[in-house]
Amino acid sequence: MSTFRAEPATDPEYELSEGILWDDRAARVRWVDIWKGRVLSGSLHDGRIEDITSTDLGQTAGAVALAEDGGVVVAAARSLATISVDGAVSFGPDLLGERADTRFNDGSVDPQGRFVVGTLALGAETGDEVLLRVSADGAVETLRGGIRLSNGIAFSPDGGTIYHVDTVANTVSRHSYGPGPFDLDEPWVTVLEDLPHFPDGLTVDSEGMLWVAQWGGSSVRRHAPTGELLDIVEVDATQASCPAFVGPDLATLAITTAQEGLKGWTDQSGAIFLADVGATGLPVPRWSGSTTNPAWNTDKEAHA
Repeated sequence: MSTFRAEPATDPEYELSEGILWDDRAARVRWVDIWKGRVLSGSLHDGRIEDITSTDLGQTAGAVALAEDGGVVVAAARSLATISVDGAVSFGPDLLGERADTRFNDGSVDPQGRFVVGTLALGAETGDEVLLRVSADGAVETLRGGIRLSNGIAFSPDGGTIYHVDTVANTVSRHSYGPGPFDLDEPWVTVLEDLPHFPDGLTVDSEGMLWVAQWGGSSVRRHAPTGELLDIVEVDATQASCPAFVGPDLATLAITTAQEGLKGWTDQSGAIFLADVGATGLPVPRWSGSTTNPAWNTDKEAHA
């Protein structure tokens, strides 16, 4: 087992940075600052993330994902939002219905171009959070229920397995996956449990290994799909929130961190970190919907 040390690539200024990924077409790193409702991007240069720009949603931004047309799709508070290449923001309908005191959290696009996103409770934990799949036409399916706090979502290199974090339950689970209907009768299988700290975001590398952020553990842990611990990446920040491979060769591990809930910290909490860990990532799939005229706009026009 190897231990790596990540170095800060930004100033420690983000309250709850999350959802980091690499936009290969724009050659930019993208991420969110959840409570600030900011969708951010920056260029990667000599170990730093620079030229940072931001779009403010005016509500929470749980995750950002790339869209096929060059824009991005965002997990807003209770709906999806799109940001087109020219910066136009459009909000879709409320997808959470009667679920009060709940918001969307982490999300990821699947190999078929659908957005998979989960929820968390804003008040007391309910144990009844959900993992949803939203297609480009707005169709919504429930993939998992009974979740305590839905977090990281990732897919195996062949797209045949989905991995999902339940932070409060302290588990990473897997389920078969594909272009067809999701088999709700097939049970989720726990891959990791009883981690030393709460699992948060995760990513899968080109060899199919899992990289799991440790909230409260100042680290990211690399595990085999069988659960074996392979490597640890340390960060000078208590709350590591999300890892992703960035850069033209997807050979640099980026790690977001958070200041949320901390008092009197003296480390680099709130910075984004970079590390060379001897592994490479996978290109992230792109949402198949339009960000210039998303399906919900078409529906409005149809009923006008």
